[in-house]
Amino acid sequence: MSKVQLPFGMQDYLPDDCYNKVKTESAICNTFSSYGYKRVCTPTLEYADLFTSDGMMSEKRLFKLTDTDGSLLAMRTDVTMQICRMYVTSMSGVQRMYYASDSFEFLDDSNSARDREFAQTGVELIGDTGADGELEILTMAVDALKSSGLENFTVELGHVGYFDGFAEKLGLDTVSAAKLKKLINKKDMLGVELFFRDAGLSDESKESILSLPSLFGGKEILAKADELCSNDKSHAAIERIGYLIGKLEQMGLGKYFSIDLGMVSANDYYTGIVMKGLCDSVGVSILDGGRYDSLCSKWGKPAKAIGFAIGTRRLLSALKNVGKHEKAPKADIAYAVTDCDVKIVRTTVEKLRKKNTVVQIFGTEQDLVDYCKKKGISKAILFDGAPIELTISAKGGTI
Repeated sequence: MSKVQLPFGMQDYLPDDCYNKVKTESAICNTFSSYGYKRVCTPTLEYADLFTSDGMMSEKRLFKLTDTDGSLLAMRTDVTMQICRMYVTSMSGVQRMYYASDSFEFLDDSNSARDREFAQTGVELIGDTGADGELEILTMAVDALKSSGLENFTVELGHVGYFDGFAEKLGLDTVSAAKLKKLINKKDMLGVELFFRDAGLSDESKESILSLPSLFGGKEILAKADELCSNDKSHAAIERIGYLIGKLEQMGLGKYFSIDLGMVSANDYYTGIVMKGLCDSVGVSILDGGRYDSLCSKWGKPAKAIGFAIGTRRLLSALKNVGKHEKAPKADIAYAVTDCDVKIVRTTVEKLRKKNTVVQIFGTEQDLVDYCKKKGISKAILFDGAPIELTISAKGGTI
């Protein structure tokens, strides 16, 4: 294999792409900062146990390497887990944090459309903030996507408690419940049918589970969902979603939200509200998140928490598909040096760079003029004994 080719699942950001990436991430981070969130950075390497303890993540998903003492290390694969580790070891009380980082997931299927290295910009709200904290996160999700320039998007809301109530009533153990969750998330209704048949569960309970993928839309579906359940946990989940949607509508944000009770959980550590950001211009979610009240407890310090992450490359694809992809800014001024004292050149260019983007052309006056014509630069300076200002016409000559 050629060493100049990238491994699958890895991609470069060329100048225009990188410009849009930085611009978009900056806009989103500014939104997070305006809500009082502070940026944190986590290391690229962690002990692998951070991600795999208690079966939270399969070791097969990790890029692994061995430390000098034989300890198993892994490249960053889940920033939320890292921030929980940071909170448990160094923080207390209510903490508002945001990040913009690359994460890594080991994929061994070269046909996968997913990336092995993926950029994310996200927030974590850790501490006992209840429904008010959820509203803060949800409104910030809308504001962050809007700040990027995206206009037509929807944030779908679900609640894992709705499914968990059914699972408890069915008497499913943790492993069986997780298996059923995956089938529902994939909308695999045939798989659900086979699951119930193999488990010997009643048809009555099966009908309630099979209805989950159809429970999506506006707040009108909450009444239907409430009729289908007969347990406190599911009722409480419906009540919480109804409360949040009502508050969001009062804020004038209702148009950005819909309900999907078939979205039971994107990550096993979610415990309550879950969310997914979608838009028509890409076929995958651009935002994922939810409440994870038990994650910090795994490292000995209980703390309620909620957050979300925006997939940077997916968001950039969505923006590009609706015509919101900009060229990296061109230089304002170009210059070339044919014969001039270097101190004069340095002093002159230094003053220009304080207000402009200035690029040097290594060549003759004609090379300078040709470059300016090609790049659409109208002002140039030729250092030939002294600085000589040139105005470049659209046809490539000087005025």
